[in-house]
Amino acid sequence: MKNKITILPATPEQASDIAQLTMMAMSDDCCQNFAGQHHTLADFHYMMTELVSADDSQYSYRNTHVAQTRRGNIVGIVTSYDGKDLHRLRKAFFCAAKEYLGQDFQGLDDETSAGEYYVDSLAVLPEFRHQGIATRLLRAVIEAHGNNLPIGLLVDQNNPEAANLYRSIGFRYFEDAIWGGHAMFHLQYPIKCSWARHDILSEAYHDNEWGVPEHDECRLYMYLLMETMSCGLSWQMMLQLRMIFAQYFSDFNAERVANFTEQDVERIIQTNGMIHSRRKIEAMIINAQAFMRVTEEWGSFNNYIWSFSDGQSLVYRSHVNQIITSNELSDRVAKDMRQRGFRYVGTIIIYSFLQAIGIINDHNPNCFRYQQLLSVCTLVD
Repeated sequence: MKNKITILPATPEQASDIAQLTMMAMSDDCCQNFAGQHHTLADFHYMMTELVSADDSQYSYRNTHVAQTRRGNIVGIVTSYDGKDLHRLRKAFFCAAKEYLGQDFQGLDDETSAGEYYVDSLAVLPEFRHQGIATRLLRAVIEAHGNNLPIGLLVDQNNPEAANLYRSIGFRYFEDAIWGGHAMFHLQYPIKCSWARHDILSEAYHDNEWGVPEHDECRLYMYLLMETMSCGLSWQMMLQLRMIFAQYFSDFNAERVANFTEQDVERIIQTNGMIHSRRKIEAMIINAQAFMRVTEEWGSFNNYIWSFSDGQSLVYRSHVNQIITSNELSDRVAKDMRQRGFRYVGTIIIYSFLQAIGIINDHNPNCFRYQQLLSVCTLVD
């Protein structure tokens, strides 16, 4: 049976294990270089243990999360801190190196600076790797500190495996850097809306789709189908089922779906992994028929839906730092769509639909996508 791993804030009693894993993150060569010719790795470990035990050190247990087995064994660590505190926190290392090792590192390059929350050390014991522990440790830092600052780290340019891990989590290239004589990539995980940080699908949807003005007819029907299917269910489930929806709803071609018959309903409802609600499946066909009636009247569904905002992508000042699930615009759109025969189009569903297609941009102002999309938006009260 696999060990159950829990991610927890570190304690002073774990200092020796944390120091060992921190040294693993540094590498033996790096640690020996710090220790110097007249001291051993054991000497360096003793010093690092003291630094982890301290309250005001960059390696302090206060800055550390641990991955712990059911039996209490420490199998992974992540140490991080606000970049603006580097010089203050590093004083303890300089003093300890002078006292224990007779080394002066006052000229050590800065590895971070104000403006990011910096991941100093990340390590997992070899026998516990490839189990997602490093990802969970990084996500603990992101969840704890990612609301107000981007999360930054350095990765050796000759370590593509580590770089790929970070990128898979959502870290992005920021700049080239040199540290300790090594060429490094400075990567950052940008500030983003908190709901988007929990799983890969939600994150990709947030980073690439949510709030982007959408005008393609098939994709407009896709979002309408997914939003209306989501009634009473989670959006994460909709993202997981998107490929199945595409396969059984004609790649979201509303004209084709509008011509589905009872035989098609039976075919869809028998599909493994599909939402087995006859009412919803029939409603998607009814919605496709309404979609096509709108298209015939307005020239396209795009012309119709964007007419409600006069073609503008809207940022509501009043929505800042608020959780909004409907407003006057979604009330108006929902009422009109119901009158046109659409199903499952209550104001909350429609508000979410308007967010998805970019008519409403509700990215948090701190979110990196807010700034990227702001140039195509109109600010309103």
